[in-house]
Amino acid sequence: MTETRAALFRRIGAPLSVETITLDPPGPTEVRVRVRAVGLCHTELHVQRGERPVGMRPMVLGHEGAGIVEEIGAQVRGIGVGDHVGMTWIPACGVCRSCVRGEHQRCAQSARIALGPQLAGGFRRRDRDGQDVGSFCLIGAFAERTVVDQASVVVVEDKSLPFAAIALATCSAPAAVGAVTTAARVQPTESVLVIGTGGTGMNVVQAARNAGATTIIAVDPHQWKLDLARRLGATTVIRSLPGLDLPAAVLELTGGLGVDHAFVCADPVAMAGPAMRSTVPGGGVVVTGAAPADAGPIEIPPADLLGGQKRLTGSVFGSFSQLRGVPRVLGLYRGGQLDLDALVTRTYGLDEINQGYTDLSEGRILRGVLVPS
Repeated sequence: MTETRAALFRRIGAPLSVETITLDPPGPTEVRVRVRAVGLCHTELHVQRGERPVGMRPMVLGHEGAGIVEEIGAQVRGIGVGDHVGMTWIPACGVCRSCVRGEHQRCAQSARIALGPQLAGGFRRRDRDGQDVGSFCLIGAFAERTVVDQASVVVVEDKSLPFAAIALATCSAPAAVGAVTTAARVQPTESVLVIGTGGTGMNVVQAARNAGATTIIAVDPHQWKLDLARRLGATTVIRSLPGLDLPAAVLELTGGLGVDHAFVCADPVAMAGPAMRSTVPGGGVVVTGAAPADAGPIEIPPADLLGGQKRLTGSVFGSFSQLRGVPRVLGLYRGGQLDLDALVTRTYGLDEINQGYTDLSEGRILRGVLVPS
């Protein structure tokens, strides 16, 4: 057994509690990882606010993590002590229908990510009172060390890569790159609208630039984010202040045509409709932004779909396998085609995690990175 410090989600609406917990050795198919970097994602904000229910409390949150393997179980294959790894919030069990088809982003075991127990069952964490502690997304990365199944691990061969970049390559970056290249299949000279320039949206801007889009319109309420979006490839920006008629603004910028593709990287309930009305006939909308579990339906008039012959697509993890997506994103980063460093506004120690989420919720950072150890 190992003692480790971790940030526990104990009560809805309360700050995360940084405590020392007990971590059991990895099971036969598991590995112990010393966590070196974790992205601060809006998903955990939804959990803390009670907008995305989880199966138990206490629970260690954190799903966008990277680190170094310290110990492996007897049945682990292809992962060794000392390996640098990214941990993916969707496992790749390898045996379900989707995994057999190579569509690991649709792994059947993803239905268990909010429950708390390990993929193999049971728990590997206990608090000071001996109570079982769950792990969010089968990872629980807001900790100095964690135990995860090999199904949630991708080995990174290049040990020179920063852990912060690896962490971002496990969630927001592939979600964006795949949304552009796999879900939408953006082609050279096409036009793109990006609604929301957080971690995912900024990478959509870069991926659209790499795909050869000649018009890239970025939309966000924060001017400093729009300034960065311009630097990363946006050709035009729109500040989404109250009262903005987004479709009208987009039509004006495109000579009355609209855009070929719109990417909703913000609240899909509020923004999918305006995005659809901003596209050309035959255009498409890709939704990557998450919403609370009890969010209402997306309302799209049938005339927009049928009369406009448009498409509405949901995309998780970029609509491609995480086993291919993580290496692909890191290859783009290494080649200078995807600037992940520019997205990291600030790093935080484990004791600063609540400040990090305050900064995120108030729009002061783009991507904070937790450095637990």
